[in-house]
Amino acid sequence: MGQLEFTLEYDAARQQLLVTVIQAQDLAIQDYQGPIDSFVKIFLHPNNEPAAQSKVYRKSPNPVFNERFIFHVREDDLDSRILQFCVYAYDKFSRQRPAGRSDIPLRSYASGNTISNDVGSVRMTLIRPAYKPAEFGDILFSISYLPTAERLTVVIVKCRNLVWVDEKDDADPFVKVYLLQNGKKISKKKTSVKRSERCPIYNEAMIFNVPANALQTISLRITVSEHTLEGKTPSIGHVIVGPASSGLALSHWNQMMTSLRKPVAMWHPLRK
Repeated sequence: MGQLEFTLEYDAARQQLLVTVIQAQDLAIQDYQGPIDSFVKIFLHPNNEPAAQSKVYRKSPNPVFNERFIFHVREDDLDSRILQFCVYAYDKFSRQRPAGRSDIPLRSYASGNTISNDVGSVRMTLIRPAYKPAEFGDILFSISYLPTAERLTVVIVKCRNLVWVDEKDDADPFVKVYLLQNGKKISKKKTSVKRSERCPIYNEAMIFNVPANALQTISLRITVSEHTLEGKTPSIGHVIVGPASSGLALSHWNQMMTSLRKPVAMWHPLRK
């Protein structure tokens, strides 16, 4: 599960709750083995205080943070507030995943209307959030851009937990990659078909010629579809990655742009 160690202090004169995140131990991501980068977010509920966030600690299941955060809380509100620690980790594909959380009712540490400052450090076991697979499955792919050749390369690595269209028992998936400019399709490539595979492995590269001055108008639509004998290709789900995307898709594109010539791989949930 992992553990988190922290201290709490209260400055009554300034009406400040001082939270020091000391360290975490034995962090793990469900279904993943390997070095992880981790950080902590802290929320004070009811949620009228912005979240605080630690720095990212690299490549260790036992990160030492030693960071202090300040929350403004009135003394007479301490008894009703809940401090929530959420620990997140990045896997090797730079996908942010929850490693665990701990909810701390401040009344547990209050003496009258204030926090006792002789509590010392507190060590809490983290609760691991239940893993919720993507509704239609996930896809792992890398993108890279070579400025000298003006070449955009997409490598479709693999998919997992694909959900067939119309709840059928079996299907043959493949991946289509569209190059879009200002939302219009200008090129298309596709992978081979994998027979009866819910977790197909492709490792297939596709290269598109993209001038550097066109990158801000370009996006990639990556669609996982089912191959049928009738020639129809019903879509299981898709991902759009580009400068106009948001969230994880935008982060993937931006990391590619700041790591030119190097492939950047990430998992993405499929959506309709």
